Amino acid sequence: MMSSEWSKTTRYIAGVILAILAVFIIYLSRSVLPLLVIAALIAVILRPLILWLQRKTRMSRGVSVALVYLLGLMVVPLLLALAIQAVVNAVSFFAALNYQSILESVMEWIRSTLVGVKDLQFPTASMDTAVDQLADSLLAQLGGEPSAALPSVPSAATILQSLGTALTATFRTAAGVVGSVLSQVTLFIFVFLSSVYINLSAHTFHDGFMRIIPDRFKPEFTILIARIERLWGSFFRGQLTLMLVIGVMSWLGLTILGVPGAAYLGIVAGMLELIPNLGPVIATIPAVIVALLEGSVFLPVSHWVLALLVVGLYVLVQQLENNWIVPRVLGDAVDLPPLVVMSGVLVGVNVAGLLGALLATPVIATARELIRYTYRKILGENPFPPVETPTIPPFNPLTRLREWFDRVNPFRKPRAHEILPEAEHPAVGGRPPEDL
Repeated sequence: MMSSEWSKTTRYIAGVILAILAVFIIYLSRSVLPLLVIAALIAVILRPLILWLQRKTRMSRGVSVALVYLLGLMVVPLLLALAIQAVVNAVSFFAALNYQSILESVMEWIRSTLVGVKDLQFPTASMDTAVDQLADSLLAQLGGEPSAALPSVPSAATILQSLGTALTATFRTAAGVVGSVLSQVTLFIFVFLSSVYINLSAHTFHDGFMRIIPDRFKPEFTILIARIERLWGSFFRGQLTLMLVIGVMSWLGLTILGVPGAAYLGIVAGMLELIPNLGPVIATIPAVIVALLEGSVFLPVSHWVLALLVVGLYVLVQQLENNWIVPRVLGDAVDLPPLVVMSGVLVGVNVAGLLGALLATPVIATARELIRYTYRKILGENPFPPVETPTIPPFNPLTRLREWFDRVNPFRKPRAHEILPEAEHPAVGGRPPEDL
């Protein structure tokens, strides 16, 4: 009887063909992949809520998924409407600022600087003349006004032709808007249904992947997949928490400083938290501009001093975020150096635009987990060594304050637990130390 088992060469050839076919399929699906990624992200964010609902109510997976997504369909549009209204109000606030005043201030400073340069005495007469001529030329350009030509009245034929062109452009724009809306609705339905299917079939994907893994590697891959799932879930839930916390902190700080539009600036700061490390820096710019243009509502400081205070506030918020908020919200799931994160964001923008910038951090963290696992397996080490976490007592400000006061109080009497009984006094030659 002839054997049906493939030879080693045949298996290699088949493996190469399958790999090429997989790459070709991914290439053909490149326009759909971003939508599937968004659907998977929504599924990852909602998965903990679905699992919690299953554990608490003993509902089936299908019922839990349906309830969570129906709740999302009711809540998300309301949140989007509030967010869009807040963004529109913020944009209107920034558009209404008096940018002309700061421009005039800058121009006046340049003029006074040029006048001061003209008054300087240079070592040689030729240099002094050249500098004076250059300053006069710049002052003339700054003070000159472009001549305005009188507008001519267009003819009736020109008006009719312009009206026809405007109507044609209007109809084309309306048709484009309708087509764009229908396209976006179709994409939304596709993403929504894909996310529902991913949550309904998550166990199927997991079981199918584990079936192709050799038995001796299944425990390790189970841990690796769980770590990656925890990483992505922690990142997105943490980002939403950070957006809320940083937005509120910025709003309160700017309100204390008396900066106009503090609520809108807080919204901007919270939304820019989506861009790791670079977002807080960008959020500082509009706050400084508002401080320079409008000044404080009640603090008796100049605009420049207020701008410095605003910069200090944002630096303080950034330090609190990096050293206190992020470790407690995100933990060590995405504990990456800032330079690596910023470089990843720039690479993500070049590769996939805004989506690439948003996903740069969890993608890098996932790559770190895979590289760490592979490196330890190459060295023959345990890929998931036990980590000893130090026990840190909970922070109690009253206890810390009392301990500090005890240390600095010269009239403090020893507490009962600090007095050793006589039997425990160290003796020398059979006598207590005070008898020596």
